Amino acid sequence: MASGAKPLVFVTGAAGLLGSEIVYQLLEAGYSVRGAARGRKLPLLKTAFASYPRFEAVEILDVASSDFTAAFKGVDAVIHTAAPLPGRTDHGTVLNTAIVGSLHIIREAHKAGIKKFVSTSTMLTFPPNEYGPDDWTPITKEQAVQGTPIDVYIAEKKFSDQAVLEFADQHPEMDVTIFCPPWIFGPSAPGFEHIVPEPDFVSFSTNGFVYQLLRPENTNYIYFPGLIDVRDVARIHVAALNPLTDDHPKRVPMASPYQSDFRDAIQYIFDELPELRARLADPNTVPRWPTYQVDLDPSPVEKAFGINSYKTWKETVLDAVDRFLDIEKQWTDKGLKFEVPSMPPV
Repeated sequence: MASGAKPLVFVTGAAGLLGSEIVYQLLEAGYSVRGAARGRKLPLLKTAFASYPRFEAVEILDVASSDFTAAFKGVDAVIHTAAPLPGRTDHGTVLNTAIVGSLHIIREAHKAGIKKFVSTSTMLTFPPNEYGPDDWTPITKEQAVQGTPIDVYIAEKKFSDQAVLEFADQHPEMDVTIFCPPWIFGPSAPGFEHIVPEPDFVSFSTNGFVYQLLRPENTNYIYFPGLIDVRDVARIHVAALNPLTDDHPKRVPMASPYQSDFRDAIQYIFDELPELRARLADPNTVPRWPTYQVDLDPSPVEKAFGINSYKTWKETVLDAVDRFLDIEKQWTDKGLKFEVPSMPPV
């Protein structure tokens, strides 16, 4: 892809927390974007980016089986962020759908002559284990099916990655990059308020852990350390469309270099937004770990994609809370009733 070119990029999961931020950054950078959603999310996605004439929303009913011929017409690159969430059907179906879906979409992209495929995965393994491009969580499919929703989510990413990497090895003419972030937090993209015109906490995704800091009785926190701001994840995905080197790794870990203690997050809100003090969770309920960050080598991201700076934990938390307040005001202005949920987001 020529430097400076602004091709048409297809984004799956465009109505999600990460997908919508990627769409926003692509549009702001001058790209044309075709974003995929389905069902009731489709008209909401259209409204969210209605001010951009270079944006088009299309419906893909099933990433595991739909014909992408029309959707991929004229497309130069695919950024695949969609993944089925556990809890809506049985674990085995979720796992199989994720793997088959990732393989199907990259096959469809290859058939359409698309040369660049960027995908979003998740944690490579569990801290304090090594966190590098060749590290994998030891979870098996059998363990995932019998395990928790987070087990299923991590397993679906693992086995989807392995399937995509095998396809990439068989088709070296395709530039494939899989990014592996830990927990993703931060402010939802401009326009995201149109995607949640009424209370829909599932749409907050992992960001729900930050939202639940505004619930005094909250005891829900992430299950292991590591974070990255959604804006940084999106920046790196966009940068992957024009990498600085042709020999970049296909599987790329990423994480914020900052500690992400939720006790600090509560303190940031307490200090900067005193009007929210009565809503804050008790910092004594936050889990205590030896570290609250992932130790990894950031040089592959810098060398291949030119990214060497990241949002601080304080910026991530406060900017996320500001967006939550914006969305709450939208609901309140409509006379809608809501409360911060008690169930963990994932």
